Amino acid sequence: MFKNFSPGLFFSMAAVTVAIFAPWIMIFHPIFHLEFFSYSKGDSTFIPNPVNLRLVLLACLVLIIMLGILAYKRNMKMYVSGIFLFGLSVLIAYLSTQNYLMISQDKIERHHFFTDHQYQWNQLDEIVFEYVIGSKAGDITFTTKSGDQFIIKEKEVHSNGKSQIYHLAKQNDVNYIEHEKK
Repeated sequence: MFKNFSPGLFFSMAAVTVAIFAPWIMIFHPIFHLEFFSYSKGDSTFIPNPVNLRLVLLACLVLIIMLGILAYKRNMKMYVSGIFLFGLSVLIAYLSTQNYLMISQDKIERHHFFTDHQYQWNQLDEIVFEYVIGSKAGDITFTTKSGDQFIIKEKEVHSNGKSQIYHLAKQNDVNYIEHEKK
């Protein structure tokens, strides 16, 4: 049975399969996030960062390159580089799950790869939403009572998220300032 087995054909067909399924992976990636976090966090609004889809695409491209290298030539150096590229692909795919915004009744969480900001609404002093008319180039700046700040780009938050931030800020007596960016 394995007499006619071609490793080159196997790896090239695996690369083609990953290339075909990459758009489907990108489509279902946000759905996976929504399902996972809606069950684990309750009544929270979960907003994934748009850069996550680019990271998923990059992970698929690295995987395709790894399979292409192994389809082209197989020796010890290629297998070692294949293992390295596979690990890099898994790391990039993992990083695509670590970049999101979670808005809940009691706190706001901003996870940006290796850093995260978690603040209760009563810890926040003011929220400033600076917008540019006709584009998504604005910023939402959160300032705590201790003076810490973190910024969320407007393109990372959809209109439902901005609306929820406004309503929860008013509900928790946090100053909400909205003005045009200069």
